[in-house]
Amino acid sequence: MLELSRDWLLPSRTMPRRLWPPAIGVAYVAVIGALGGLHPGNVAIGALCLLDACNPNTRRFLRVFWPFIATGALYDSLRFYLDVTIAGRIHVAEPYLLDRAWFGTGMHTLNEVFAAHHWFVADLAAGFAYLIYVVEYLALAMLAFLAGREARAHTFARGFLLVNAMGFVTYFVYPAAPPWYVAAHGIGPALTGIAPSPGAASRFDALLGTRVFEDLYSHSLDVFGAIPSLHAAYPMMAAVLAFRTRELGWARWPATGYAALMCFSAVYLQHHYVIDVLLGLGYGAIAVTAALTWERRRPAPET
Repeated sequence: MLELSRDWLLPSRTMPRRLWPPAIGVAYVAVIGALGGLHPGNVAIGALCLLDACNPNTRRFLRVFWPFIATGALYDSLRFYLDVTIAGRIHVAEPYLLDRAWFGTGMHTLNEVFAAHHWFVADLAAGFAYLIYVVEYLALAMLAFLAGREARAHTFARGFLLVNAMGFVTYFVYPAAPPWYVAAHGIGPALTGIAPSPGAASRFDALLGTRVFEDLYSHSLDVFGAIPSLHAAYPMMAAVLAFRTRELGWARWPATGYAALMCFSAVYLQHHYVIDVLLGLGYGAIAVTAALTWERRRPAPET
């Protein structure tokens, strides 16, 4: 254990250093600082580029997982331009009416049905699922990496970046109000300056006497990013990759069950319509297929 710690924590004395990865980190922090709103998360993202200069293990880690870091930087950047570019183009009634017509019960969407009929166990299960949807994906990627499947771990990372990029582009092309917004404000023209809401996930906090979701959604940047449901996309992609990774065989059916729970939770907690979930699954299928295709065509040596 001590030797392993040294291999990862101590700087190498012989490894040649490169200027450009740390320079990218410094430039990123400088640009965000110039734009205004620099926070510790930005500094942490920039500092991760220094892993390239520590030792071969940290350089290898950065080479595999940089798409996750890039996704974090890309998401944070939305705060500078998303609201301005979607103003006056937010779709409120269309997703609601379409979902009610296709998947509703006549006069109500499934979200409205669950708003009227909800259960203690479902509140806890759905809330827990919503808390770990990114953690689950990252954990499986990390386990693949630690098992020596660097190419597969990089496929996890590439797929994550791709599905998020596709989702963020959709936020601009078709900004859409989530079910909780319609429940609170109706299907009229979108109101500006609306604070993010945890929706029905607030029941999880009420049951446990916590403020987890309230605090979590106070930092959300995409109030009108209901389409597609990336909450549904990540677990589905994780399940597919678990089935394609021998070392993750034990996680295949738990990951599949979790993906199904997340699809239910997204609707149950008033964050997405059924349409959003189906589109999220479609986006995830495209991203994971593209990432696996890239891996097959550009295989990386495993360690």
